[in-house]
Amino acid sequence: MLRWKVIPVLLGLTAGLGVHAQEAPAAPPFSLPDAGSHRGVVDDTWIIAPKRLPDATLSAVKNYADEGDIAAGVSLRYRIDHADWIIADVFIYPAGEGDSPKMLHRASEDFRESVAYAERQQIYRNVWWGDESAYTASLAGGKKLEGRFLPIVFDAQQDMLTSRTYLFYRKLYYVKIRLTTTVDAVDSLAENADPFISGLLDGVDIISVGTCGRSMDVVALQPGEATPGDLPDGVSADGFRMALKLTRAGTPAYGAQMAKSMALASKRQLASGCTTLDYHPPLEDGNRTVLHLSFTPEDWGSTAKP
Repeated sequence: MLRWKVIPVLLGLTAGLGVHAQEAPAAPPFSLPDAGSHRGVVDDTWIIAPKRLPDATLSAVKNYADEGDIAAGVSLRYRIDHADWIIADVFIYPAGEGDSPKMLHRASEDFRESVAYAERQQIYRNVWWGDESAYTASLAGGKKLEGRFLPIVFDAQQDMLTSRTYLFYRKLYYVKIRLTTTVDAVDSLAENADPFISGLLDGVDIISVGTCGRSMDVVALQPGEATPGDLPDGVSADGFRMALKLTRAGTPAYGAQMAKSMALASKRQLASGCTTLDYHPPLEDGNRTVLHLSFTPEDWGSTAKP
């Protein structure tokens, strides 16, 4: 399968620290990471997947990096409750940063090309494509995630199979969910798709660490200076800009302010899927599997490109 032929780098320069003030506090209680602490836009990614979903159980995992194909990411196979005739495969692989509609179009084209490759290798025969359409996944808290839906019917190893593929773009990665069964059980795919997709997208997390192609920006406020309007609680919505009120460096008040702002910045960066701050991934246990991808600077790039 052909994936990740071109990975666009994230916009922005390598991460650094810009402090906007006439005088910045010296010897802060702890400092932000500098650009040299990261190798590239993304150094490492951790994919954390639950071993149990509301309606399915994880039955197999594969990290393609173990076979030297880091661009293929990882795959997860789940067994859907009361529908063991359905093969539920999930593929999570690097995408890069871009406009969501454009990225989804690229994912769709890559999927079609992978199916065409399988045809050329005679893995699939007599492929019939249904109509591609938009698909909206319903997530927890009333959130929605837009994706694409592609159905196919094909011969594989003397069996006529039907497959429903759902493509999503989130946190710099593609998430491809593919449900496959025999053609006589096609109705069961539609019945099981929505709850499985919602549970899977809510349950899986993707966290990347690197420069994120962003610059960590700190606004140092002089005593009495108002907080910028775009930083009402001291930290930007994306977590890459924060305001600190200048006090005598090293006092408890300064340390508490810094710690609170850093914690909020980290939370917001992690929500977007990429952080330039310290991150400690969870350990694998009986409830989750944790898959690790380690990149070189050349995999993602270290600076923006035109």
